[in-house]
Amino acid sequence: MAKFCTNGHQMEDSWDVCPYCQKTGYQGVTSSMEGKRTVLETELPKDPPAAGGRKTVLLAEKRKPPVVGWFVALNGEQKGEDFRVRDGQNILGSSSEADIVIHDATVTAKHASLRYKDGKFSLTDLDSSNGTFINDNSEPIAREELKDNDVVRLGETSLKFKCF
Repeated sequence: MAKFCTNGHQMEDSWDVCPYCQKTGYQGVTSSMEGKRTVLETELPKDPPAAGGRKTVLLAEKRKPPVVGWFVALNGEQKGEDFRVRDGQNILGSSSEADIVIHDATVTAKHASLRYKDGKFSLTDLDSSNGTFINDNSEPIAREELKDNDVVRLGETSLKFKCF
């Protein structure tokens, strides 16, 4: 069962203090909500209910940012698979929490970040163990602008980048 602090931050079952807001206490999730992710609304309704004045909305009801490009895996376990790149920040890594999940033991959990802003794509290495490379460069990048048809290498996985 999921555990949330009184401000709605999801917590590990073993935690007594929320690492985000440093508050103690928590609220559980009812069985009807089990397995559904929720977001705490920050605005109070005009006539707040007696039980705190907050309600949650399903993440599925929230709109996702528009797709502005994609990656295609050129090798490895996911060869041929494509990954959508959305407006804003996209985390690439081996963690299931990454926006673009790469199944490769040589890829760090949060390996790199691709940000789309003002019509430009900026690729940033997130202090990965094996570095992030663009095209045939032998030197890892810290931050570089990414262009259409660039090939990005994370660990042993190469991804071709396409944008609109």
